[in-house]
This record gives sequence, structure tokens and C-alpha cells, in this order.
Amino acid sequence: MKRFIKPFIGGLLILSAFAGLIYWENDGRERWTMEEVAVMTESVETGDIITKDMFRPARVNRDDTINGALRMSDVSKVTGMIADRPIEKKSQVSMKFFDEPETRLEKGKSIYVIKNEWIDMRSSSLRCGDTVNIYSDNGDTFFGTFTVAFVKDDNEQEVVEAEGFAKSENVLDRKMSSRPAYHIEIIASLEEYIAIQKFVTEELRSLMIVQDGDFI
Repeated sequence: MKRFIKPFIGGLLILSAFAGLIYWENDGRERWTMEEVAVMTESVETGDIITKDMFRPARVNRDDTINGALRMSDVSKVTGMIADRPIEKKSQVSMKFFDEPETRLEKGKSIYVIKNEWIDMRSSSLRCGDTVNIYSDNGDTFFGTFTVAFVKDDNEQEVVEAEGFAKSENVLDRKMSSRPAYHIEIIASLEEYIAIQKFVTEELRSLMIVQDGDFI
């Protein structure tokens, strides 16, 4: 009986080593030497507004991870911000790659508030960085296509996730709100904003805020 024990143990060790090798090659190497970061799904230019669709998860070697690399859980923090430099597709990014929209606006443009009482209809999923078309309440007047700079609650805190819930657990983050969206702020020229303001104040009518790609 004893003469079978050593070969049996030897066989187990060989099988264990073989199983360990398979695990390392199939899962272990990636699990222990790589980590998941957010990378760009497309190239962006300086001044482009950042949306959540511009990111995807990717696993990279820990030694190749840049300092402060964003994870997918961080994407909501930069959604609606602008790129402060050209960024190549598949690149890793960090917070220092982005600026708030008010720091870099196209010449002649500024950020204007579309008040809650002006809005007859808008999507509940509307968030900063989205492109919207603004129409009169019955669709007979088109005011233009605009970029949403901010979606805020009634406490002037920015709402960044659908139905007012943010993924971040940092309650001190000024962009995080657990309250419903109240009003939006758009990037527009003064002339465009005056046309909207005059329409709602002089004609006592309201606006439809339609996300780009939707139809009225």
C-alpha cells in the first residue's frame, strides 16, 4: 500500500501544478497583474463636451496605469465637462484631462438658465452634455439645437444620474444630487437666449426640450 502513496501524491502535485498553470493563463494573470480603468471609445478634441458614451472599461497592466486613472464609476464626475486637450481613442484619462464647461466656451456663447416654469415637457433622463432641440409648447416654433451645460435640482445641485440618483457615495461632491431635476442650463448665444426668453415671457407660453434623436 505504501508503495502507491508516493506516486499518488506525486500525481496530485502534477495535477495541481497543471491546474494552477491553467488558472494563471486563463484568469490569474489578468486578475493579479491587471486592473480595470476607463478608456475613450473615440478621439476627442480640445473643447469637446464629454458624455458617458465616450468611455468603456478596459483591463491594463498595473505598471501601465496612469496616475489618477479614471474608473467607470468615476465617469459621472466628468460627464458634461469639456476636454482640455486632444485625447486619442483607447486612451486612459484622469480628472486633469477635463475642465468645467464655463471655463472654455465658444466665443459669443454663454451658459443660460431655462427655468422650470418655462418647461412644458422634457425627458426625465436629460443630463449634462446632452444635445437638445428646443421647440415651442405645440411645436410650431423651433429655437435651435443646444448643448446642456447643467441639469440642476431645486437646491442648485447638479443631477448627474437618471431619476436623480448618483453613483458616487461622496455626498460632498457638488455634482451629486439625490433630488429630482428642476431646471436646465444650456450653452447659447445671447441672441438665442433672448428669443427664448421673449417667447415665454411675452407670449405666456412654454417650451418642449427634446433630446437630439427624438422626434416630436
